[in-house]
Amino acid sequence: MSHRGYTPMAPENSLPGFAYAGLLGQWAIETDVHLTRDGVLVCCHDETVDAMYDGTGAIADMTWAELSRLRLRRGSRLDCFAEEELRMPLFSDYLQICRAFGSVPFIELKVPVGERVMDAVRQSGFAESQVIVSTFHLSWLTQTRDAAPEVFLHHIFSDEPSMHRLAELGNAGISWNIRDPADLTLAQVADVHEMGLRMCLRAADSWGTVTQMQHLGLDYVPTNTMHAANPLSSSRATTG
Repeated sequence: MSHRGYTPMAPENSLPGFAYAGLLGQWAIETDVHLTRDGVLVCCHDETVDAMYDGTGAIADMTWAELSRLRLRRGSRLDCFAEEELRMPLFSDYLQICRAFGSVPFIELKVPVGERVMDAVRQSGFAESQVIVSTFHLSWLTQTRDAAPEVFLHHIFSDEPSMHRLAELGNAGISWNIRDPADLTLAQVADVHEMGLRMCLRAADSWGTVTQMQHLGLDYVPTNTMHAANPLSSSRATTG
């Protein structure tokens, strides 16, 4: 899974970053979704534009018209792209790129907009079962399940009570806040699988780490730097 697009070739959460991830065969492309003041879904990691764009302010306080005038000023190979390619992506842009390359949308909710996101997913031509919705907030995943019974849910840095709830919801996976796969055991992964859940860890940015994750039997692998198709494709976390 390409985390925030393929960042070695383009800025994170950018139109060219998503396109490179698709071109390089990533089975899934991850993004972060926010909502503008006038109700438009956009792709950006932070709640403000300050770190990445030539402006300041919270996305929730700005209209799409205001955001669309900003341009990325941080990230890889900025001088290789036209100014229009450096605007903030609409969520609909991201979905179109995923469809064009056959990549699974892996969508992290930064605000509680699961129902809106799933409406946009359906409008773009994806079935519920063809996307993954991810967040730190279990309640947001529960709301998303109510809006989309077949979507795969992923809980970031889950804990035991949350895992039991996810098992009840079904068709779900988790990650734990573990930086080194060596700190995870085969028995722990087996326990998660016994609950009917799938599992990943933090981003794997070397083939050595990917190999460790394979050995552990993890189901999907986020990455910031790798560019080959997912080596765990036979157990990828989507039914679509």
